[in-house]
Amino acid sequence: MNKFTYTSAREHFSQVLDQAIAGEAVEITRRSGDSAVVISKAHFDAYRKAALDAEFAELIGEFDASNQALADR
Repeated sequence: MNKFTYTSAREHFSQVLDQAIAGEAVEITRRSGDSAVVISKAHFDAYRKAALDAEFAELIGEFDASNQALADR
């Protein structure tokens, strides 16, 4: 993962976007130490789908466990 300071990222914004679009995550750090990561929209969409799928699977698992407990009564 490439890293930029906030100032450097502003100066090289096109490069930051090009790297992210090419599939490489780019970390941008402020002087305070706080940071963010820039990723492509495609990678973000895939991450979001995986997170939602995991949340759905967890909910279904809880639902199945509740149904099984009721069926066992």
